[in-house]
Amino acid sequence: MTGLLRNVKRKWRQAVSTYITPTTGVISVKYETWRRNFLWQRLRLWSWLALVCLISFVIRDIYNFFSPLQEFADIPEQLTKHTLLLNGAMLLSIIMTIMLHRTRFGRRHPGALFLGLSWSISLGQQIFSTLKGFALPDILTWSLLFLGQATFMPVRWTLHLMSQIVLLIYYFGVNFALGFKVITPNNPEPIYSVTFILYVFWLCAICDLGVYLYDRLQSREFQARKELEITNTKLKVAESKYRSIFENAVEGIFQSTPEGRYITANPALARIFGFTTPEEVINYFTDISSQLYVNPQRRADFIRLIDEYGSISEFESQIYRRNNTENNSLREYRHIVWISEKAYAVRDGKGDILYYEGTIEDITKRKRAEEALQEQLDFLQVLIDTIPTPVYYQNAQGLYVGCNKSFETALGLKKAIIIGSSTYEIIPKELADKYHQADMSLFKKPGVQTYESSMLYADGKQHDVIFYKATYAKVDGTLGGLVGVILDISDRKRTEEALRVFFHAVSHDLRNPVLGTLMVLRNLLNGEIDNPSPQSPIPVSRFILERMLQSGERQLNLINSLMEAHVSEIEGISLQLQPVNLYQIAEDAIADLQPTLTENEATLINLIEPDLPQVKGDSFQLWRVFSNLIGNSLKHNPPGLTITLDAKIEGVMMYCTVTDNGIGMTQQQCERLFDLYFRGTSIRNSLSLGLGLYLCRQIITAHGGEVSVKSSPNAGATFTFTLPVKSK
Repeated sequence: MTGLLRNVKRKWRQAVSTYITPTTGVISVKYETWRRNFLWQRLRLWSWLALVCLISFVIRDIYNFFSPLQEFADIPEQLTKHTLLLNGAMLLSIIMTIMLHRTRFGRRHPGALFLGLSWSISLGQQIFSTLKGFALPDILTWSLLFLGQATFMPVRWTLHLMSQIVLLIYYFGVNFALGFKVITPNNPEPIYSVTFILYVFWLCAICDLGVYLYDRLQSREFQARKELEITNTKLKVAESKYRSIFENAVEGIFQSTPEGRYITANPALARIFGFTTPEEVINYFTDISSQLYVNPQRRADFIRLIDEYGSISEFESQIYRRNNTENNSLREYRHIVWISEKAYAVRDGKGDILYYEGTIEDITKRKRAEEALQEQLDFLQVLIDTIPTPVYYQNAQGLYVGCNKSFETALGLKKAIIIGSSTYEIIPKELADKYHQADMSLFKKPGVQTYESSMLYADGKQHDVIFYKATYAKVDGTLGGLVGVILDISDRKRTEEALRVFFHAVSHDLRNPVLGTLMVLRNLLNGEIDNPSPQSPIPVSRFILERMLQSGERQLNLINSLMEAHVSEIEGISLQLQPVNLYQIAEDAIADLQPTLTENEATLINLIEPDLPQVKGDSFQLWRVFSNLIGNSLKHNPPGLTITLDAKIEGVMMYCTVTDNGIGMTQQQCERLFDLYFRGTSIRNSLSLGLGLYLCRQIITAHGGEVSVKSSPNAGATFTFTLPVKSK
């Protein structure tokens, strides 16, 4: 039983919420607003009608007062005496309702006015009869009231039901509780009878059912109308949107018949074809194949591909673009442009083609860009093919995607075989393993990679090579692959080996005999050979021995300088860096050169301040720089030279100068002065290889500085070199 009542309650709420009092959704809210306005408008009409109706009864009562009517003979005297008063009270309530109807309260709460007016009419006589002590079943008033309300205000049946229930509860409840009866001329009667109850029930039921059905019908009609309006609005919005897309699309949109005419075109298509409006396109083209395409066969290909595949995409063709400045003739087609078409066939129910529909894009700029790009690619390919060194590039998977002619020649393979292959497919496995490991290391840490290895060339020999590799990225920033350059250093390796042999020969075959000769000469000069044997050579004078000793020392110095120059060229200068005082280094160099300065009658002025900040350098190598620069000035100038040393700080560098007032040099000599084996023309000691200044440049460069010279004929020379100041 409980479940049955619950189901009935749910169905009742569903019916009420769906058809009568919807409270959710935009349409429901709008319907509720409409129903309130409808009730408010009809309430005014019904109030005026009730006023007119009541006035007619008042006129009847007035007439009955002066000329009694026979029909009032059976009505109790208690009621007939006050009929005019009761009608006046109801007339006043109707007038008040009409006045309240115009107020904000009446507009916002028409249901309250409805109930107030209904109860003032129906309950007024009931309250009066209760005060007089009898019951009054005013069937005439009830009938007119309920039927009038149902006819003129057929909405919100709950209000109708409420107005009826309150009246019936009062009539049956109060009169029954007080024991009142209906007063008749002869005998009092009970307040109800079966016929009376059936009449009242069906009167209310018919009125409420009529209101309910009308309200339900109006609700459905209103919702259907609003949904239709919403649908129409959406259709208009969609049509406007798609019309805007159609009109403002960048791509041309078209519909064309199988016979070769355009039936629909948008402004973009007109612009692509060189027309002003779409109507001009539709009117002008009567045969698309001959009027549009440079190659008329393209239209036949267009139709064939759609018949075969149902649609086409990226169908590229050259077309004539109309020149609007000329008359409509074949001469107007002055421009040839590229287009790309996407289209499909629209068919009827039988499968016959109605028309073709699609889009057209102007790809002239893209085609020109592709042509320019292809030209650049061809140029780059020619460029790398011209490079005598093998060049190749691989993708991120390690597959070769390009190379130059030198790479093909080195491997002895054609590019068609190399492209798409992996390292293991074209390189012997023992070498491919090394290359692959190096590539994977580079991919894990993108950048530049350089290493020495060997490579099997097409001649069947393994060449010593250096690999220079660098990664490259794609447009999205991901790893694209690597570019590799292979430098064959087999000749350099052979040269290095020859140099090692040369150094060994110089060291053992030249340097050792000179050292032995010098030892003998020193012993002779020192008198260590006092008792020459009979086999001893003829004694030589001390002057000759001294000259021979000086010549041997020069030869040893030349051999040592030659070896040092080549070692520094190959291996670089080795430095032992530490904080050093430049003043002390200069003083040491001056002390060592003092005999030479005295011999050349030269004056040396040291302006370097002892308290200058320390520099980070190799004290021995810097001593060599000062010695070589001072010695170079002494060698290239006559006696009586003045040499000045100076140093000052500018920023983070120490600027050191060695200045003389000698014969100077030309600009051409200054430019080549620090080159290997360059010798000045004014040198007084002919036995020299021109290595001193070259070594000075090597030493200063290794320290992170620079060396230069400024001079002009007969104006002396100034050598300048820089050194980094030691940071605090």
